[in-house]
Amino acid sequence: MSIDEVKNKVLVRLWIPHARGVYLSAEHRMTETARLRIAVATHGGVVDRTAAGWLHGLIRDLPDVITLSVPQAVHGTADCAVTTGSKRRTFPSEDVTVVAGTAVTALPLTILQAAAELDIDAAVSLMDRALQTRQVTVAELRASLNRNAGAHGMGAARIVLTAAEDDSESEAERLFVRLLKRYGITGWKQQVWVGGHRIDFVWPELGIVVAINGWAFHHEYDRWDTDLRTTNMLVGMGWYPLSFPWKRLKFEEESVMRELANAIETRQTIQ
Repeated sequence: MSIDEVKNKVLVRLWIPHARGVYLSAEHRMTETARLRIAVATHGGVVDRTAAGWLHGLIRDLPDVITLSVPQAVHGTADCAVTTGSKRRTFPSEDVTVVAGTAVTALPLTILQAAAELDIDAAVSLMDRALQTRQVTVAELRASLNRNAGAHGMGAARIVLTAAEDDSESEAERLFVRLLKRYGITGWKQQVWVGGHRIDFVWPELGIVVAINGWAFHHEYDRWDTDLRTTNMLVGMGWYPLSFPWKRLKFEEESVMRELANAIETRQTIQ
Protein backbone atom coordinates (compact mmCIF):
# COMPACT_ATOMS: atom_id res chain seq x y z
CA MET A 1 0.00 0.00 0.00
CA SER A 2 1.11 3.54 -0.62
CA ILE A 3 1.58 6.06 2.18
CA ASP A 4 -1.48 7.96 0.95
CA GLU A 5 -3.61 4.79 1.08
CA VAL A 6 -2.53 4.17 4.68
CA LYS A 7 -3.24 7.80 5.63
CA ASN A 8 -6.69 7.53 4.11
CA LYS A 9 -7.47 4.41 6.14
CA VAL A 10 -6.57 6.35 9.26
CA LEU A 11 -8.43 9.48 8.15
CA VAL A 12 -11.73 7.64 7.70
CA ARG A 13 -11.02 5.71 10.95
CA LEU A 14 -10.91 2.28 9.36
CA TRP A 15 -7.51 1.87 10.99
CA ILE A 16 -6.73 3.09 14.51
CA PRO A 17 -3.03 4.00 15.04
CA HIS A 18 -1.39 2.62 18.19
CA ALA A 19 2.24 3.22 17.30
CA ARG A 20 4.23 4.38 14.32
CA GLY A 21 3.30 1.99 11.51
CA VAL A 22 1.08 -0.11 13.80
CA TYR A 23 -2.69 0.02 13.40
CA LEU A 24 -5.72 -1.87 14.69
CA SER A 25 -8.58 -2.39 12.26
CA ALA A 26 -11.79 -0.71 13.40
CA GLU A 27 -13.50 -4.01 12.64
CA HIS A 28 -11.66 -5.75 15.48
CA ARG A 29 -11.91 -5.29 19.23
CA MET A 30 -8.91 -4.46 21.38
CA THR A 31 -8.51 -7.97 22.76
CA GLU A 32 -5.69 -9.17 24.99
CA THR A 33 -4.11 -10.86 21.98
CA ALA A 34 -4.33 -7.57 20.06
CA ARG A 35 -2.61 -5.71 22.92
CA LEU A 36 0.23 -8.21 22.90
CA ARG A 37 0.60 -8.13 19.10
CA ILE A 38 0.67 -4.32 19.07
CA ALA A 39 3.48 -4.31 21.64
CA VAL A 40 5.48 -6.85 19.66
CA ALA A 41 4.87 -5.06 16.35
CA THR A 42 6.04 -1.79 17.90
CA HIS A 43 9.14 -2.94 19.76
CA GLY A 44 10.01 -6.28 18.15
CA GLY A 45 11.90 -8.76 20.29
CA VAL A 46 10.61 -11.73 22.25
CA VAL A 47 7.64 -11.89 24.62
CA ASP A 48 8.95 -12.95 28.03
CA ARG A 49 8.27 -13.12 31.76
CA THR A 50 4.60 -12.87 32.84
CA ALA A 51 3.33 -11.94 29.36
CA ALA A 52 4.95 -15.12 28.07
CA GLY A 53 3.28 -16.98 30.93
CA TRP A 54 -0.08 -15.79 29.62
CA LEU A 55 0.78 -16.72 26.04
CA HIS A 56 1.73 -20.23 27.17
CA GLY A 57 -1.51 -20.55 29.13
CA LEU A 58 0.18 -20.58 32.55
CA ILE A 59 -1.38 -17.29 33.71
CA ARG A 60 -5.08 -16.57 33.25
CA ASP A 61 -4.97 -12.80 32.72
CA LEU A 62 -2.56 -10.92 30.49
CA PRO A 63 -0.65 -8.44 32.68
CA ASP A 64 -1.30 -4.72 32.26
CA VAL A 65 2.34 -4.33 31.24
CA ILE A 66 3.42 -6.43 28.25
CA THR A 67 6.91 -7.77 29.03
CA LEU A 68 9.40 -8.09 26.19
CA SER A 69 13.10 -8.58 25.60
CA VAL A 70 14.68 -6.77 22.66
CA PRO A 71 18.18 -7.23 21.21
CA GLN A 72 21.01 -5.16 22.63
CA ALA A 73 21.55 -3.65 19.17
CA VAL A 74 18.13 -1.97 19.23
CA HIS A 75 18.48 1.67 20.22
CA GLY A 76 15.82 4.01 21.53
CA THR A 77 12.20 3.24 22.39
CA ALA A 78 9.08 3.67 20.30
CA ASP A 79 5.93 5.37 21.52
CA CYS A 80 3.15 2.84 21.90
CA ALA A 81 -0.41 3.01 23.19
CA VAL A 82 0.09 -0.34 24.91
CA THR A 83 2.13 -0.18 28.12
CA THR A 84 5.26 -2.24 27.62
CA GLY A 85 8.13 -3.22 29.88
CA SER A 86 11.15 -4.12 27.78
CA LYS A 87 14.65 -5.29 28.68
CA ARG A 88 17.67 -5.40 26.41
CA ARG A 89 18.83 -9.00 26.17
CA THR A 90 18.88 -11.99 23.90
CA PHE A 91 18.32 -15.66 24.64
CA PRO A 92 19.91 -18.91 23.52
CA SER A 93 18.03 -20.40 20.56
CA GLU A 94 16.87 -23.31 22.77
CA ASP A 95 14.98 -20.85 24.95
CA VAL A 96 12.91 -19.19 22.21
CA THR A 97 9.86 -20.63 20.47
CA VAL A 98 6.82 -19.42 18.54
CA VAL A 99 3.27 -19.46 19.95
CA ALA A 100 0.34 -18.17 17.87
CA GLY A 101 2.78 -16.66 15.40
CA THR A 102 4.61 -14.70 18.10
CA ALA A 103 8.22 -15.14 19.25
CA VAL A 104 8.16 -16.03 22.94
CA THR A 105 10.48 -17.53 25.52
CA ALA A 106 10.21 -21.33 25.61
CA LEU A 107 8.14 -22.88 28.36
CA PRO A 108 10.98 -23.77 30.80
CA LEU A 109 12.49 -20.28 30.72
CA THR A 110 9.03 -18.69 30.87
CA ILE A 111 8.28 -20.61 34.07
CA LEU A 112 11.60 -19.60 35.62
CA GLN A 113 11.18 -15.92 34.69
CA ALA A 114 7.56 -15.76 35.84
CA ALA A 115 8.48 -17.47 39.11
CA ALA A 116 11.11 -14.79 39.68
CA GLU A 117 8.56 -11.99 39.23
CA LEU A 118 5.54 -13.44 41.04
CA ASP A 119 5.10 -13.61 44.80
CA ILE A 120 6.27 -16.88 46.33
CA ASP A 121 2.80 -18.44 46.58
CA ALA A 122 2.06 -17.82 42.91
CA ALA A 123 5.59 -18.81 41.87
CA VAL A 124 5.50 -22.18 43.61
CA SER A 125 1.96 -22.86 42.40
CA LEU A 126 2.86 -22.02 38.79
CA MET A 127 5.95 -24.23 38.71
CA ASP A 128 4.29 -27.03 40.65
CA ARG A 129 1.26 -27.07 38.34
CA ALA A 130 3.47 -27.25 35.25
CA LEU A 131 5.44 -30.14 36.76
CA GLN A 132 2.32 -31.99 37.90
CA THR A 133 0.75 -31.78 34.44
CA ARG A 134 4.07 -32.81 32.85
CA GLN A 135 4.21 -29.71 30.67
CA VAL A 136 7.84 -29.48 31.66
CA THR A 137 10.40 -31.55 33.56
CA VAL A 138 12.78 -30.58 36.35
CA ALA A 139 15.69 -31.42 34.03
CA GLU A 140 14.38 -28.99 31.39
CA LEU A 141 14.01 -26.26 33.98
CA ARG A 142 17.53 -26.85 35.28
CA ALA A 143 19.03 -26.80 31.75
CA SER A 144 17.29 -23.50 30.97
CA LEU A 145 18.41 -22.01 34.29
CA ASN A 146 22.02 -22.98 33.57
CA ARG A 147 21.88 -21.38 30.12
CA ASN A 148 20.54 -18.13 31.60
CA ALA A 149 22.27 -18.21 34.98
CA GLY A 150 23.35 -14.57 34.90
CA ALA A 151 19.99 -13.13 33.85
CA HIS A 152 18.03 -10.85 36.16
CA GLY A 153 15.76 -12.75 38.57
CA MET A 154 17.34 -16.17 38.12
CA GLY A 155 18.54 -16.16 41.72
CA ALA A 156 14.96 -16.24 43.00
CA ALA A 157 14.02 -18.88 40.44
CA ARG A 158 16.99 -21.00 41.52
CA ILE A 159 15.69 -21.16 45.11
CA VAL A 160 12.31 -22.47 44.01
CA LEU A 161 13.76 -24.92 41.47
CA THR A 162 16.32 -26.32 43.91
CA ALA A 163 13.52 -27.29 46.26
CA ALA A 164 11.58 -28.89 43.43
CA GLU A 165 14.46 -31.04 42.18
CA ASP A 166 15.56 -32.11 45.64
CA ASP A 167 13.69 -34.69 47.69
CA SER A 168 11.83 -31.69 48.99
CA GLU A 169 9.94 -33.62 51.64
CA SER A 170 13.19 -34.75 53.27
CA GLU A 171 14.64 -31.27 52.96
CA ALA A 172 11.47 -29.84 54.50
CA GLU A 173 11.77 -32.22 57.44
CA ARG A 174 15.40 -31.19 57.99
CA LEU A 175 14.34 -27.56 57.84
CA PHE A 176 11.56 -28.18 60.36
CA VAL A 177 14.05 -29.77 62.78
CA ARG A 178 16.29 -26.72 62.49
CA LEU A 179 13.33 -24.44 63.22
CA LEU A 180 12.28 -26.48 66.25
CA LYS A 181 15.79 -26.20 67.68
CA ARG A 182 16.08 -22.50 66.83
CA TYR A 183 12.79 -21.69 68.57
CA GLY A 184 13.56 -23.94 71.53
CA ILE A 185 10.55 -26.24 71.05
CA THR A 186 11.04 -29.59 72.74
CA GLY A 187 9.07 -32.72 73.57
CA TRP A 188 8.86 -34.01 69.99
CA LYS A 189 9.82 -37.28 68.38
CA GLN A 190 10.43 -37.90 64.71
CA GLN A 191 9.08 -40.73 62.53
CA VAL A 192 6.71 -42.33 65.03
CA TRP A 193 4.12 -45.01 64.21
CA VAL A 194 0.58 -44.02 65.23
CA GLY A 195 -2.41 -46.21 64.38
CA GLY A 196 -0.44 -48.13 61.79
CA HIS A 197 0.85 -44.99 60.05
CA ARG A 198 4.30 -43.45 60.30
CA ILE A 199 3.98 -39.79 61.33
CA ASP A 200 6.69 -37.22 60.60
CA PHE A 201 6.68 -35.48 64.01
CA VAL A 202 4.82 -36.33 67.20
CA TRP A 203 4.44 -34.68 70.59
CA PRO A 204 3.33 -37.82 72.50
CA GLU A 205 2.51 -36.10 75.78
CA LEU A 206 0.43 -33.39 74.11
CA GLY A 207 -1.23 -35.47 71.42
CA ILE A 208 0.06 -33.28 68.57
CA VAL A 209 1.12 -34.69 65.21
CA VAL A 210 2.75 -32.77 62.38
CA ALA A 211 2.94 -33.82 58.73
CA ILE A 212 5.63 -32.22 56.57
CA ASN A 213 4.95 -31.95 52.85
CA GLY A 214 7.25 -31.25 49.96
CA TRP A 215 6.07 -30.36 46.46
CA ALA A 216 2.74 -31.60 45.18
CA PHE A 217 4.23 -32.80 41.88
CA HIS A 218 6.17 -35.48 43.78
CA HIS A 219 2.92 -37.13 44.90
CA GLU A 220 0.34 -39.15 43.03
CA TYR A 221 -3.37 -39.16 43.82
CA ASP A 222 -3.14 -42.35 45.92
CA ARG A 223 -0.60 -40.71 48.24
CA TRP A 224 -2.80 -37.63 48.61
CA ASP A 225 -5.83 -39.81 49.37
CA THR A 226 -3.87 -41.79 51.96
CA ASP A 227 -2.74 -38.59 53.67
CA LEU A 228 -6.34 -37.39 53.98
CA ARG A 229 -7.47 -40.72 55.41
CA THR A 230 -4.59 -40.67 57.89
CA THR A 231 -5.52 -37.17 59.07
CA ASN A 232 -9.14 -38.22 59.58
CA MET A 233 -8.02 -41.26 61.54
CA LEU A 234 -5.77 -39.17 63.79
CA VAL A 235 -8.58 -36.71 64.55
CA GLY A 236 -10.82 -39.65 65.42
CA MET A 237 -8.19 -40.91 67.86
CA GLY A 238 -8.04 -37.52 69.58
CA TRP A 239 -4.81 -36.23 68.09
CA TYR A 240 -4.27 -32.58 67.07
CA PRO A 241 -2.97 -32.72 63.47
CA LEU A 242 -0.98 -29.99 61.75
CA SER A 243 0.50 -29.95 58.26
CA PHE A 244 3.20 -27.68 56.86
CA PRO A 245 4.55 -27.57 53.28
CA TRP A 246 8.14 -26.73 52.30
CA LYS A 247 7.08 -23.31 51.01
CA ARG A 248 5.77 -22.16 54.39
CA LEU A 249 8.75 -23.56 56.28
CA LYS A 250 11.11 -21.74 53.93
CA PHE A 251 9.36 -18.38 53.66
CA GLU A 252 6.89 -18.16 56.56
CA GLU A 253 8.76 -19.67 59.47
CA GLU A 254 7.40 -17.25 62.06
CA SER A 255 3.81 -18.01 61.05
CA VAL A 256 4.49 -21.75 61.17
CA MET A 257 6.12 -21.60 64.56
CA ARG A 258 3.28 -19.43 65.90
CA GLU A 259 0.70 -22.00 64.77
CA LEU A 260 2.68 -24.78 66.40
CA ALA A 261 3.14 -22.77 69.63
CA ASN A 262 -0.61 -22.06 69.75
CA ALA A 263 -1.36 -25.75 69.34
CA ILE A 264 1.07 -26.63 72.13
CA GLU A 265 -0.46 -24.00 74.42
CA THR A 266 -4.00 -25.23 73.64
CA ARG A 267 -3.14 -28.86 74.43
CA GLN A 268 -1.27 -27.89 77.61
CA THR A 269 -4.32 -25.94 78.79
CA ILE A 270 -6.60 -28.92 78.15
CA GLN A 271 -4.34 -31.20 80.12
